Amino acid sequence: MNVAIILNGISKKKVFYQRILPQLKEKLNVSVFETQFAGQAIELATSAADGKFNCILAAGGDGTLNQVLNGILKNRNATSLPTFGIIPLGTGNDFSKLCNIKPDANQILNLIIQNSPKPTDVGAINCNNEKGEMITRYFINACSLGMGPEVVKRLMKNNRSLGPMVTYLKAIIVSFFGNRPEKIYAKTPHWEWCGKMRVMAIANGKSFGNSMFIAPDASPDDGKFATFIAGELALLKFLIFLQKIKTGKKIKDTLVLYNECSTIEITAPKPCAIEADGEGMGWLPMKVEMMPSRVMFLR
Repeated sequence: MNVAIILNGISKKKVFYQRILPQLKEKLNVSVFETQFAGQAIELATSAADGKFNCILAAGGDGTLNQVLNGILKNRNATSLPTFGIIPLGTGNDFSKLCNIKPDANQILNLIIQNSPKPTDVGAINCNNEKGEMITRYFINACSLGMGPEVVKRLMKNNRSLGPMVTYLKAIIVSFFGNRPEKIYAKTPHWEWCGKMRVMAIANGKSFGNSMFIAPDASPDDGKFATFIAGELALLKFLIFLQKIKTGKKIKDTLVLYNECSTIEITAPKPCAIEADGEGMGWLPMKVEMMPSRVMFLR
């Protein structure tokens, strides 16, 4: 088993990784590729998938996982994909929490050596880049509009030394005041929605933003997305709902909508940014399509 590890070079949790690596190298043929600049994990994963590696691990958070996913899927059909997995070293680690993966060498070794990855769904996003050109990007956990992209931008600038809970909460509250509700139109084969939203998420996993359970019923292998729309909420309601979401309970309110779909198209009269797995993706309009069992993931 030839294993490539794509390591986020600026991860604050590299100390965990440094403890794990010697144990992995005792049992596996491991090569490590450390990122030196933003977005490089895509290039490194593409090269690794084109090379001799039949297993690729993303060592980082949800953003690193997203970049490695996009590198693996770049110009590649399903039959030629390496096994995919994660060593969680990020701030939120929402997808690794869903998969019950920890930065533990024994667990990771067992998953690789047993060689029994599970078919896992992936979302494909067709949207515009900053030049207005149509692009395709992929996500494994969730993508969002509204406050989501704003939170991602603030997290990139923030010092994360206060820990994930405080770091995310601060970014979310500041984003609430800095982000006006945007009008969007969402259309699926079975339902439509139009209105101003604080946030809309299309989820393959159950949570994003450090355990905000916007899709508590979601499953990464059921062939469908769970959707979450929070409309034009006032501050007090927003704060109350924020705490409830953290517990994994659904919100019962006319301004909050839960649904599901396998494909969805979203447009807006004004520019509206998109993020996925904590990475900036592009701009509306967009079409998101479910790709059932697209990757074999160690979980």
